[in-house]
Amino acid sequence: MGRIRTPRRHSTLLLAVILLWSCIASGEKLDEPVATTTPAEAGGREEASVKVSVFYLTNRKRHQGKPVADTYSGERGEAHFGRCEVEFTPIPIINQVASRMPFYLKSETNLVSLVEQADPPLFWEQLGAAVERTSTGSVVLFVHGFNYGFERTCRMAAEMQRSLQDKATVLVFSWPSNGLPTEYVRDQADIEWSVPVLADVIGQLGDHIGNANVQVVAHSLGSRGVIFALQRLAFQRLERPAIDQLVLLAPDFDAQTFVELLPGLASLTGGITLYASNNDAPLKVSHQLSGYPRLGEAGEYLTLVQGMDTLDVSSIGRYQITGHEYFYFHPLVTADLVALLSTGARAAQRSGLQAETREGIRYWTFKDTVHNDGPAPTVAD
Repeated sequence: MGRIRTPRRHSTLLLAVILLWSCIASGEKLDEPVATTTPAEAGGREEASVKVSVFYLTNRKRHQGKPVADTYSGERGEAHFGRCEVEFTPIPIINQVASRMPFYLKSETNLVSLVEQADPPLFWEQLGAAVERTSTGSVVLFVHGFNYGFERTCRMAAEMQRSLQDKATVLVFSWPSNGLPTEYVRDQADIEWSVPVLADVIGQLGDHIGNANVQVVAHSLGSRGVIFALQRLAFQRLERPAIDQLVLLAPDFDAQTFVELLPGLASLTGGITLYASNNDAPLKVSHQLSGYPRLGEAGEYLTLVQGMDTLDVSSIGRYQITGHEYFYFHPLVTADLVALLSTGARAAQRSGLQAETREGIRYWTFKDTVHNDGPAPTVAD
């Protein structure tokens, strides 16, 4: 069966239509994802509000005296450090049943505020102190994907920090995505423009925290920036590896190019994990526009290569309308990601996963016996 090719001049319009349709169908704003509960909290989250502070680095243009959502725009700017705070407030009754639903159900509201903007010396001092208070002594650098405003990046990073609790400290890199579904091409240019800053912060994290204590998690188009940043570091530094874990979530990156780059990337990391899905609507669109499979696709396009843990999450369904942020919305994937980041255990050692084989290469899926209200994945004995 031949591929359907779309004229490039219609690329942006088609992507916008697909993503806007997803927004309307879900009844939610695309720039306001809200986390669901984890399997370990099947009885519902706590009834009281919870405030979570998270560190950020952004190279967005800063606007003084604006609301949080407009403080940092989608324009390019100088690098700024700071912390933002998210207050999660449960929605009564819905909070109690959300974790038992076979689909995503919004169970909380959230409010984002800026705590402070810090100069580099103060930032590194505060980040180092926070890392020392964790049980693992590690930092998780989270790099978001396409269609994210600054406020949205704070929300997602704060939820990741809440899931990790005191096991690691999250630092989000908020690059100048415009937060609009019509700006895919511009976002692609902006993540590539951000590569030098991203490479620099990865290197500095190694210097301040220790290479073995740095974990990098990249989502969607953010994976493009991370992969290029690691390549840049390979030319600048002799240390190997430069980071511990590299986790790619629904990466919007050419699959064949990644396989060709993998040997060099593998030498820079202590381990690479790929999460992919056949239910990912945005990646299907990206595949159609580019004409080639994306790294985050599964099914016939699942990328399998020795030396990398590949998790095919297709069996859990779409759960949320676009199927692109399953690590954030689906409790089983969230729990598995937390187990990976908090223990460093490979897929073979994490419970809740089962091995499959294709063309002699092993990959992983979620066990058929695990359901939304089942136990959270942990490290197997």
